[in-house]
Amino acid sequence: MSLDQLKVDRREGATVGKESPCYFCNDMFEMGKLQNHLKQCGSILEQCPLRCGAWIQRKHKQVHVNECPQMEKARNSSSPTHVRVSEPSPPAVPVTNHTWTPRHSPLDECVTYLEKEVAGIKLVLSAESSQRDVFSTELETLRTKLVLVEERGQHVVSALSTLRAAVDAEAARAADWAAQFRHDLSNVQLALQELQNQQLSTAMRLESAVSSIVHEQNERELLEQAMTQHDNRIRAIGRLEEVMEYIKRTIEEDRERNAESRAALEDELAEARRASQQLAHLATLRAQLETTANERPALDRVAVLEVATADARAEAAEHASKMDIISRDLRALTKSYHKIRSEIVDFQARINFSNPELGSDDGHFIWRIDNFTSRMKEAKEKDTILTSPHFRTSKYGYTLKAEVALNGIGKWKGRHINCTVRLVAGPYDPLLEWPCDLNISIVLRDQPANRAQAMDIVKSLQLRRKSASSRHDYDEANEEKTRSTENLDMNVVQMKKQYIFIPHTSLDKFEYIKNDVMFLEFMVNQ
Repeated sequence: MSLDQLKVDRREGATVGKESPCYFCNDMFEMGKLQNHLKQCGSILEQCPLRCGAWIQRKHKQVHVNECPQMEKARNSSSPTHVRVSEPSPPAVPVTNHTWTPRHSPLDECVTYLEKEVAGIKLVLSAESSQRDVFSTELETLRTKLVLVEERGQHVVSALSTLRAAVDAEAARAADWAAQFRHDLSNVQLALQELQNQQLSTAMRLESAVSSIVHEQNERELLEQAMTQHDNRIRAIGRLEEVMEYIKRTIEEDRERNAESRAALEDELAEARRASQQLAHLATLRAQLETTANERPALDRVAVLEVATADARAEAAEHASKMDIISRDLRALTKSYHKIRSEIVDFQARINFSNPELGSDDGHFIWRIDNFTSRMKEAKEKDTILTSPHFRTSKYGYTLKAEVALNGIGKWKGRHINCTVRLVAGPYDPLLEWPCDLNISIVLRDQPANRAQAMDIVKSLQLRRKSASSRHDYDEANEEKTRSTENLDMNVVQMKKQYIFIPHTSLDKFEYIKNDVMFLEFMVNQ
């Protein structure tokens, strides 16, 4: 393969897939199809075949020939060299077997016809020669272009070799620069790492200094709070001691009054015994009177007996009224004693509320009840009610306390454990929403060795209160309903809304009481 053919193939390979415009009609063709189009393009300029000196487009050549002045001259001349515009029609002679017989036509007409045919042949020959001239011109043009293309190709090859050498040199310089850049980058990274280590150490020192300062400030604040709490506790303890002294004096006075009432009651009982003895004496007297009926009149015996009986009845009624008064006073004293005891417990819980062991401030509280056996015995003998430490629904929320009657209350006494939760006055009540409506879950915790096998008893309680200043709504409703015996059924329904009930028989099924300890859990669902 020659160098020229290689250049042509390279040029054709470089132009494959690219379109080039036609030089004459400006239509776009691929390089392989453009050469074929040039052979048939109607916009190529050609010289007039009649040699009139005009150049016309190939597609308009026939129109120009029909209108060419040389054609007009050929029409007006009879010379055989004249060019004809259109082929004359053959003479109107009969044709047989596609041959011409001069017998049937004049000689002049035949000569004229032959001259015209010769003129047409000359015209065709001249058209072909002109077309050959055009092709030779185009071929020379193509050869010139090919030479130019070869020169340009050689120039491009030399430029490419120069460019490749420049690219190689630039690549070598870029490699050297990249190596230097990597070296500089590693140095910068090392310097940056050292700077980051210095910044980290500085930040750690600053954080340690700030943390030490914050720790000192927190310790100072905690110390101030502890001192304030200590002072408050001292003042509260002083007030508590005063209240305890007052309560002790009140209890001593109540005890003295109870002793006096007990002495009076014993005196009354002694008088009642004497009255009963007198009644027995009267009965014996009556028997004696019946035995001595023959000695006295019957009227005197009946009168004496009626007088003695009336006196005994009056004395017995007086003793009975005194007994009622004494028993009522004793019940009132017992109620006031339990109320004072509950107030003392509430006051102690309120004073010690800041102690985390005695309550919580997140609405979740677990109450540990120790010495369950002795507390149950006390509840059966004295109807005692256990009161839990105060706890809050949140840090600044409602204040609650739990109450448990281990032996039950009312119709459930002796068969169930009754538990309730009460709202008490809290320090943040003016900031809370009233009326409040709380849903509280009360859980009796099971204490198995494997916690996954625990069978807790879960109860739900709805707690409502109208305002912070009023008493418990359910307490008021309870007192109003207990004043009348007609509303006993409604009182039972109200108590069912206020308390949860756990049967005593359920305590022995699982380990709800273990090591004489019971756990009650309270969760406030707001």
